[in-house]
Amino acid sequence: MPACVAESEPNNEIVGVTESAATFTATSSHPATYARQWMTNLANSCKKDVCAPPVAARTYSYGAIAIYESVVHGMPGYRSLAGQIRGLDSLPQPDASLTYDWPTVLAQTMHRVTNDGGYVYPNRLFFEFTAFTDAALKSLGPTQIAFRRTEGVPDAVINDSVAYANRLADALIAWVNADGYNEVRFKGWVAPQGPDKWVSTGFSDTDKVANPQEPYFGTLRPLVLTSPDECATDLAPPQFSTDPSSEWYQSAKEVYDTDRSLTAEEREIARFWADVPGDTPSPAGHWLALITKNVRAGNLGDAAAGYVQAGLGFYESFLAIWETKYHYNTIRPESYIRRYIDPTWRPTWATPQFPSWVSGHSGLSGASGVLFTAAFGNGPVVDDTKLRRGFGARSYANYHAAADEAAVSRLYGGIHYRFDNDDGLALGRCVGNKILERVHLR
Repeated sequence: MPACVAESEPNNEIVGVTESAATFTATSSHPATYARQWMTNLANSCKKDVCAPPVAARTYSYGAIAIYESVVHGMPGYRSLAGQIRGLDSLPQPDASLTYDWPTVLAQTMHRVTNDGGYVYPNRLFFEFTAFTDAALKSLGPTQIAFRRTEGVPDAVINDSVAYANRLADALIAWVNADGYNEVRFKGWVAPQGPDKWVSTGFSDTDKVANPQEPYFGTLRPLVLTSPDECATDLAPPQFSTDPSSEWYQSAKEVYDTDRSLTAEEREIARFWADVPGDTPSPAGHWLALITKNVRAGNLGDAAAGYVQAGLGFYESFLAIWETKYHYNTIRPESYIRRYIDPTWRPTWATPQFPSWVSGHSGLSGASGVLFTAAFGNGPVVDDTKLRRGFGARSYANYHAAADEAAVSRLYGGIHYRFDNDDGLALGRCVGNKILERVHLR
């Protein structure tokens, strides 16, 4: 696979530990609510606006980075990401002679980044029903700052905090907008032709025309990878074949046979991990909800660190996944099965409008398994993030086991071959490990 040339090599040396004297109160003295409200509202925004999976992942990762950078100087012993991730060479520093209120810095930074920054769908009105403010994205920042005033934070501290946040937001917005997304968002793409190539998926090769989702997302600037395909150099799909004895045919037959004999448990797994954009905040939104569950009872410093350590993999994994998808452009099981096995077959799920190999949810989940384990431990996991949607809680030995189930759900849903899922997990785990090797919060 040809490498995509990155703009510059990231500085992977560990940068200086934050020892700022400029604090009103330490970040750890505030609740996680200030960060949690922003991430939950971003998820609600992506759900309402039907963000494509990589767009949602980009939104959540950049939101987590902005939150972390807004409060890291109130977290003694923690390191800024400046100098550790690509393109973010430096950021404005707080003035050690001034006093800052870190929730106010966070509120103003996120208000600016969310409403003035590079998001495709800003300024929607969504609410977090469990929060004490129930504030919409556009008014959340001012509402949080007003709350800090009622808590007795002096006007001078508020003003200095807002001024610093504006400088920080200016730098973050410029960095976000330089990742290349704005340049390729609406760039035309012509699908390659061939018997093994992806086609817009309907119930025949000709009865549906749909635009492929985000065909150039895999060309964007990485955060830590040397190139978007760094973790894919040893991976490739099987040799395409229509021979019934071939690996490809047998893999498609497995999808077909599995769909026709799903157990109640397999069907429930498929539904639980479906994470359909618009119906949910996307696959990354499912894992984001698990971060929120972990940080809900902690302090603001814990939340900022948790969101960024676990959430960096959202964007980076989808970057790697989308590079492989649109490099190989492999045919979906639905199209293959209807051509060569059963022309009347329809999968349990509607097939997404992008190529098959590798599975996006599998790659995301592979990276998340690695990063969540580093952030929250290797113990048992209970995923009860969908109780409001009528699902029961699901239990796993650890986050890697949850990732494995997320991957196999794509087989049960009829939208991916097993090799899509297995290779997606491997790709994602590589991405997660690269992040752990190259980004250090402490």
